[in-house]
Parts: sequence; C-alpha cells; structure tokens
Amino acid sequence: MTGVFISWTRQNGRTADLANALGLSPEYVYRSSRFGLPGRYARQLRATRRLLKRTAPARAALMLPPAPALLAFLGSRRRRPERLVFDLHTGFFLDPKWAWSARPALRLMRHLGGTAIVTGDHLRRECERAGVPAVVLHDAIGDADPPSEHAGFLLCPLSYANDEPVAEILAAAALTPEVEWRLTGRAPDAVAAAAPANVVFTGFVSDDEYAELVRASLGVVALTTRAHTMQRAGYEAFSAGVPHITSDFPELRDFYGESGVLTVPSAAAIAAAVRDLTERRAALVAALVRVRAIRIEEQQRGLNAVRSALGLPAARGLTGSASDATTGGNA
Repeated sequence: MTGVFISWTRQNGRTADLANALGLSPEYVYRSSRFGLPGRYARQLRATRRLLKRTAPARAALMLPPAPALLAFLGSRRRRPERLVFDLHTGFFLDPKWAWSARPALRLMRHLGGTAIVTGDHLRRECERAGVPAVVLHDAIGDADPPSEHAGFLLCPLSYANDEPVAEILAAAALTPEVEWRLTGRAPDAVAAAAPANVVFTGFVSDDEYAELVRASLGVVALTTRAHTMQRAGYEAFSAGVPHITSDFPELRDFYGESGVLTVPSAAAIAAAVRDLTERRAALVAALVRVRAIRIEEQQRGLNAVRSALGLPAARGLTGSASDATTGGNA
C-alpha cells in the first residue's frame, strides 16, 4: 500500500472501493464516547493523528463529512502527507448538519493543498470557486451480466436519513398493492406501523444477502430529496444490471440516461414509475448495459486524475464494484 484512505465510520463501501483502486489502505476511525458526538469526534481526532504519526504516509485520502476530521492534518508540515485528496460526499455541501462548515472547510483544504473528489460537475464548480481543484469520480461501477430472471419484488434500500422520502414511498406502496416492496435497514417503529400489507422489512442483511436481493429484484427504488446527490443503492443496481427508479435531478438524469426511471417524490409519481419500470423492464436493462459501458470509461479517466493528484501512475481501472459492499441498505 502507498498511503491511507481515512473514514470516520465503522465501514464505508465507497471508501473500500476507492482505496482498493488507488492502492491505499482503508482506515476506519470510529470511537464511541459517553460524552456524545463531541466526545466521539475528539477521540477520533486523536486516533487519526496517532495513525498518521505511526504510518507516516506519503499520501492520504480523507472522506468528508464530518468536517472536524480535517483538523488531523494541521500542525507540522513535515508530518503532513505530501499528497492529499478529500472525498466530499454530498452531505458535506447540503446536509443541514454540515452545510454551515463547507466554506471554512474548503478554505482549510486550499491551505492544505489538497484535491477534492466529488460526484458531479455542480459540486466540482463549488470546490473550484473556493480555490480547491476537484475531480468527478463516481462509486466503483461493476459490469455484471443482468440477471436472467427476477422474483417480482421491488427492493428499496433505506437508511431512514433526512433526504429519503420515506412517507411517500410507503404511500406509493399502498397505491401498488400488486407489487411486494422490500425495505432494508432499521425501520423506526412509526414507519413500520404506517406500512401497508405489501411492504416487507428485511432489517439489516449481510453484504452477500443484499447482493442477492438486488439481483433477484424486479427493480431497485433509490430516491433522495437532496439535489446533486448520487445514491450508492443506485450504483449497486447499475453494477448488477438491474434497472432502478431514481430522483429526477440533473446529475441522476445525465448519469443514468435512458436506463433509469426518473420520478419526483410524490406517492402518485413513484407509483407511476413502478408501473413504467414493470412494463419497460427489458428495454431498461438493454439501455443500462449500453450506458454502463460509457460510464465505466468515464470512471477510468476520473480515477487516473485522482491517481495523478496523489502522485501515482495511471492504472487500467477500478478493481472493486459498487455491488461488492453496501452502506445505504444497512446504515
């Protein structure tokens, strides 16, 4: 390994995939604390500094948010990795929990001399306006053959985050009683109580079980109300050759093209998208294979731009797959 890829989480599929592709060691820094979030971040900051001191990496990548993780790189320039990249998830810019910190954090990145990784041109321009060079790089995309059969259910991976239209999804399920909906993740009691009879809650599942659910599904429903957001569940369906329903935002429309079914977060619109996917599934799968080949070529260029920022030679391609690890469905 030529450096470290640090994530202040217990595990993160995107971090694992990109670390593998870049030849970096994924390092998950998560420390619980009886003093809540401030105490946890203080412990993780100390642990990250110890990690950097112990490994003395020449290059490092850091997933953000949370913004306080940046503080680990302050201090002696001699102890700082020579090459830095920052993997900025959409929540860094748009989640109310972290949006306030985006501007000062970008100033700090500019001071540190790093390069940002983002998942769309809008966010790339946000970084560049702040003086931080940025590269567009999506999650690792696999190229599995589309499944020959499906079991007829819709899979809806959820983390019950504040950008997921959960109430509208349940209402759409009620409008499509002919279809079984399987919702992953830990559903709050109020959500479980409001679900119609054709909704099944799987709870947390293993990575292998999740991959099997994706490939057995009629389609995947991956919706967000947050603009400029790419969902891991969408990448996973795309990699597996399974069509999916996604939000009608420009980035998603451009990325998935004719292979995705786009909708707004209302019950009637989601239900109509389900019927559309059901009727056009074979055509959507064929379009997915065509579009996916183009996106994999684009991904190669993005990966090599990041490798250049890290002072690494160009490589042939990403060696992981978005279908190999999951986050959203079991978060």
